Amino acid sequence: MKAARLIIVAGLALTGWAVAAKPGPAPAAPKPQEIVAARQAGMALSATSLNFIKGASANGMPAKNLAFAAGGLAKWAAAMPTLFAESTRAVPSRTRAEAWTNKADFTAKSTAFAEAAKALSAAAQADDKEALAAALASTGAACKGCHDSYQAPPPPPRAG
Repeated sequence: MKAARLIIVAGLALTGWAVAAKPGPAPAAPKPQEIVAARQAGMALSATSLNFIKGASANGMPAKNLAFAAGGLAKWAAAMPTLFAESTRAVPSRTRAEAWTNKADFTAKSTAFAEAAKALSAAAQADDKEALAAALASTGAACKGCHDSYQAPPPPPRAG
């Protein structure tokens, strides 16, 4: 009798554990507006990182001390193109339609940015100040090249 009770209690405990261990529902995919917001935040942080690296390097900070910021920028540059999904096309932003209609050029410019940022990260990790300066210039040029083609100018300030 005691053995039967023990088996029943153990069975109930295992059933309770199995129910509690059941995974919950998968999180919903981000909405297009959320993707655009993430893209815009990443762009702002990208500019901030690039300006930080440029200023710190100009003020004599060792290149190796900039490796974290440069590495983060390189990770962003590699991931950034995925945030231009077709589903985000209709969401209001400063992205021109050509980012989707001229996908080959957009991809080439995105790749140039990612390669320049990767070189920037490598130069910082190697503590190579000359390579860092060259990579800073090419990363900045890659940003500008893409923005010149695919980013609309900001709206004029409102009077009043």
